[in-house]
Amino acid sequence: MADQETSPAESLRMSVHILETERLSLRRFIDSDAAAFFRLNSEPDIVRFTARKPLASVAEAKAVLASAAFRADEQIGLGRFACVEKATGQVIGLVGLKPPTELAHVDMGFRFLKEVWGQGYATEAAAGIIRYAKETLMVERVIATVFPENIASIRVLEKLGLTLTGKVRLAVAEQELLLYQ
Repeated sequence: MADQETSPAESLRMSVHILETERLSLRRFIDSDAAAFFRLNSEPDIVRFTARKPLASVAEAKAVLASAAFRADEQIGLGRFACVEKATGQVIGLVGLKPPTELAHVDMGFRFLKEVWGQGYATEAAAGIIRYAKETLMVERVIATVFPENIASIRVLEKLGLTLTGKVRLAVAEQELLLYQ
């Protein structure tokens, strides 16, 4: 079997490691991450606190990863990043930075596969991405919105030193979200 050739775009994305934490390597998503990206965006326990419709298939996940909309924020250093567990080389989560839209500041979010919940990966990845936003991108303030019922994510935000500053209703969400800064 011949080695598969990697496209120039795929090679570039593979080489774009954003940062390292103790247990994680954060990098751009690549085509071969489609199955993990599908799980992160389709499993009911993971997506119940997101405002997006679950993905229907790995093929749809691959299309999203390749889409211009998904890649749009990369040129300014933002976007969604794969959280790769160093010990296994597996994508176990994602952490993201969205540009200001309805709110005036960069919005951070994260989600992880259920089998790694409670192991501190969300806190580790979120702390790393906030540091990246402030030190590399020179972002003054990072915010996060969270469903009031998402107690685990609220705990992560509070561990990071973010504080509840109010409630907000975004166009993508059907209910009010808590705003942390």
